[in-house]
Amino acid sequence: MYNDIQYRKQNKEDLEMKRRRAMALLLAAAMSVTALAGCSANTSNEETKAGTETKAETGETKAGEESAAADGEESQSASGDVAEIKWYAPMSEIQADQESVQNAVNEYLKDKLNVQVKFISTDFGSFDQKMQMVISSQEEFDLCFTSNWCNNFYNNVNKNAFLDIGEIVEKEAPKLKEIMPESGFAAATVGGKLYAIPNYQIWAMTNGGYIVKDYVDKSGVDISSVKSLKDLDPIFESIKKDNPDVFPMINSKQSIYGFTAAALGLDELSGMNVPGAVKYDDKELKVVNQFALPEVMEHFKLMREWNQKGYFRPDAATITDYKAEQKAGKYAAIMAGTLKPGETPVQKADFGNKDVEQFRISDSILKTSGINATMIAVSRTSKHPVEAVKLLELVNTDPVLYNLLCFGIEGTHYTKTEDGHVKPIENSGYNPNVDWTFGNQFNGYLREGQEDGVWEETKALNEAAIPSEALGFVFDPEKVQTEIASTSAIVTEYLLMLDTGAVDPEEKMPEFLDKLEKAGSQKIIDEMQTQIDAWKAAK
Repeated sequence: MYNDIQYRKQNKEDLEMKRRRAMALLLAAAMSVTALAGCSANTSNEETKAGTETKAETGETKAGEESAAADGEESQSASGDVAEIKWYAPMSEIQADQESVQNAVNEYLKDKLNVQVKFISTDFGSFDQKMQMVISSQEEFDLCFTSNWCNNFYNNVNKNAFLDIGEIVEKEAPKLKEIMPESGFAAATVGGKLYAIPNYQIWAMTNGGYIVKDYVDKSGVDISSVKSLKDLDPIFESIKKDNPDVFPMINSKQSIYGFTAAALGLDELSGMNVPGAVKYDDKELKVVNQFALPEVMEHFKLMREWNQKGYFRPDAATITDYKAEQKAGKYAAIMAGTLKPGETPVQKADFGNKDVEQFRISDSILKTSGINATMIAVSRTSKHPVEAVKLLELVNTDPVLYNLLCFGIEGTHYTKTEDGHVKPIENSGYNPNVDWTFGNQFNGYLREGQEDGVWEETKALNEAAIPSEALGFVFDPEKVQTEIASTSAIVTEYLLMLDTGAVDPEEKMPEFLDKLEKAGSQKIIDEMQTQIDAWKAAK
């Protein structure tokens, strides 16, 4: 059972008070953001005009957004035709038998909705770039995965890539409001508008990872003594000495840095690739450029050191799919954005059925970014927005449909053990292991090896996590669109080099920070500070 919830620097009374505050803070978020949007309207005529002209040039107007929704509603309501919902979904690796699962989903939907689904899947390493091309070309599609770390939610809201679906949810998909706390919707709300449906799952962020137990045992290190990435050094040294062909840590385009925000004490306000963060325990809520912090520099120095010692694959910066090598025993450890109850059996399967141990490098923190770390949005180009939202309601409330997406077809892709847990069939062609990208994970079947009560433990962990001082704040990027686009492109370029240890941070960091400054990082930080100060004052 998952029973290692610990709290540093908090006594019981402080923690209890923070727990009680947590939900209240997020419940107020949507109202606070709306209020902020109202405050933001008091800008100069020049600013207002500039913003209007920018959106007119790109064709991304509010009117266009509403028109797309209206067209979609009218076309389906009037014709009665079956709507094909085009859904971009990332996978750990492309599934060979995805088509048969899609066919089974569509067969099931015939008796539920006037909808058929076409899934377009890409591995996680390529998904972000793929979606940038899809969105910039204004391709017509309906649904896509979005988050603060992949297919960036804030950037896409900034570009008007997503529809405001608040009214559709209220009128056409009310069950979505019943299945999760209002805090979930607050985290997906910008400027008073709902731009995505969060996938209800583990929201508490606890940084750490998983490592093959045999390697830990041979190193003589007590895994419970690992409290930071640096503490893994003696284990990795032992692995490399005895197994020169094994890479101690998986590193790829799925950045290690992105899985250490809680350990670094950061609450990033507009995602991993945008300058601007607060320390989660800072009551003053001072916004800083996180990339300029000494502790971030130390992280990149460690990545460089690990690269030089051969702890990563030499081509880590270009890896998009590592699953086959992971199962074949080429790696010893992997980072996790958040540790969660019941995950160890999943990781065991990913490591070729080798026993694994969990290591933890942070407290459990509840942040807005923990909630909007996995969501589904409706595209502004969708011709079927109502049907798309209704489909999301069904995926999130119908366990049969949800588990079909997660595990495939019973008897073909998995069997059930005597206790009703899922056991994947070897080489069946469908075992994506990304349940958290589809919808409400609390409707999911348990996997073989998971203990009963995992979902209850997960909800308890969400409730027990230390709330960030910025919990409930959602940044509105409207005034700094250009700066966000410029700086996020720079961060994407440099973060890949720095976090895979491909370059010396002592040489590259000054260049990186200088480019961010010239691209407007301080303007973004100043705007964040203005908004978070207003949010704090309004609480």
